[in-house]
Amino acid sequence: MAATKVYSTAAYWVAGMFAVLLSFSPKFGELIATVPAGVLGGAATMLYGMIGILGVKIWVQNKVNFSNPVNLTTAAVALIIGIADYTWTVGDLKFNGIALGSAAALVVYHGMKAIAKARGTVAEPETELGVLPPAAKAAMRAATRRSPKKR
Repeated sequence: MAATKVYSTAAYWVAGMFAVLLSFSPKFGELIATVPAGVLGGAATMLYGMIGILGVKIWVQNKVNFSNPVNLTTAAVALIIGIADYTWTVGDLKFNGIALGSAAALVVYHGMKAIAKARGTVAEPETELGVLPPAAKAAMRAATRRSPKKR
């Protein structure tokens, strides 16, 4: 979305359906097979690199506090598992790359939060409180106005 500046989900639905229809065509498969491996490797590198950098952009925009060990460990483990293309095989199922990195992020984050809660330790804030995005500040002001006042 960020690379093309097309933010319409309808366009992505149409593109997805078109890609599925093309996958049923043996002629299209033969055409794709003619593309050299180096070109496909370069395209894959660009694709996954953009996905990773867009993830970092989201962290920066939301002011994620990486001095918080929970956030830092979650990001580090997920990035390395995704980038190194770790593989975990369970029977006939095979998990690798981004899927395994995403699952690791969920497990590490929620696991560390549960451990911190059980130990009674208070982690640093998830985001830098002094520099909240304007939308978050507006939401906090609106919530404050709606809450009943105590007498």
